[in-house]
Amino acid sequence: MSTTTFFCNLSVPILVGEDRYKYVPIVGVFRSIPFDQVDEWVMDADGAPRSDRELAAEVLVEIRKPLGASGRTAPHAFDVADILQLDRAAAIVVSTFLAALPRV
Repeated sequence: MSTTTFFCNLSVPILVGEDRYKYVPIVGVFRSIPFDQVDEWVMDADGAPRSDRELAAEVLVEIRKPLGASGRTAPHAFDVADILQLDRAAAIVVSTFLAALPRV
């Protein structure tokens, strides 16, 4: 079974100090899921909603810097775990993923 990925630009908050954060533009590399399975994906086996952090960790494969002068993306200095430290970042990742998910 092959895994399909897609890219999306977004800005996420990054912790820069105690109770301080700044928004950083990133290119998220997302693992795609079939659109008709989204309802099952957002719920656990008991029918309770899964957390944004859990969902984001499952679909955010990699983060990259936005396009530079070369027209290419490059790995960011921080990783997916850094992004998911803040609940609001996980919520942004999940909402962006759901909005950009290919509907085919």
